[in-house]
Amino acid sequence: APVITAQTVERSESAGWYVSFVMPSGSAFDHMPHPNDSQVRLRELDTETCVAKSFRGTATDELSRKKVQELRTSASKAKIALSDETRICRFDPPFKPGFLQYNEIVIPIHLRE
Repeated sequence: APVITAQTVERSESAGWYVSFVMPSGSAFDHMPHPNDSQVRLRELDTETCVAKSFRGTATDELSRKKVQELRTSASKAKIALSDETRICRFDPPFKPGFLQYNEIVIPIHLRE
């Protein structure tokens, strides 16, 4: 499962980053282990549709920004409206050599209602 980092886009006093983990398909929310830290929260999220771009290498700020721009440009050309949120999904441990690391940029699609 990937480790996902994203910049918060909520209108709160403390804008920052959050880290999330995706549980395997078929995992029951009621059977998740309960965190022992009050700052860690379990949330069950609705299904969403996203666009994604995979890439190899260490997900540095510079490389991630480049891949985000490529993905947003491709979506714009395809007339796909995207949300302002961007997620960086890292699938490998930090000690794995950078050239072997697999990552994805994921951006939710802004669906018209």
